[in-house]
Amino acid sequence: MNFLRRIVAHIVANALALYFIEQILNGDFAITGGIKGYLIAALIFGLLNSIVKPILKLLSLPFMLITVGLFTFIINMFLVWFAKYSLNILNFQEVSIVVTGFFSYLLAGFLIALMNMLISWLLKK
Repeated sequence: MNFLRRIVAHIVANALALYFIEQILNGDFAITGGIKGYLIAALIFGLLNSIVKPILKLLSLPFMLITVGLFTFIINMFLVWFAKYSLNILNFQEVSIVVTGFFSYLLAGFLIALMNMLISWLLKK
């Protein structure tokens, strides 16, 4: 039961993080579909962060070492793009992620990484 509670807490925290990121980027990053959209996008980001991100980090280890970890921003930017692409493929009714411009992808990736670090830190306590 504790495992399920942590998963639900991560999804809700990711949804709140996505809401705050949308407020910060004001027009350059948006999630449509209301609360349902935030929860579905948070679930997608949670799956990508737990499954795809470790694989990408392992594959890009040389770049991570050369850039002293800054390549993580590129990985996070890719995860934002991949979440947007996944939502388009899955075709949830009225749910999508809208991102305009390279800088918005980079900033959204950075903010999501920052929020996920904060979420993990808070849930460990």
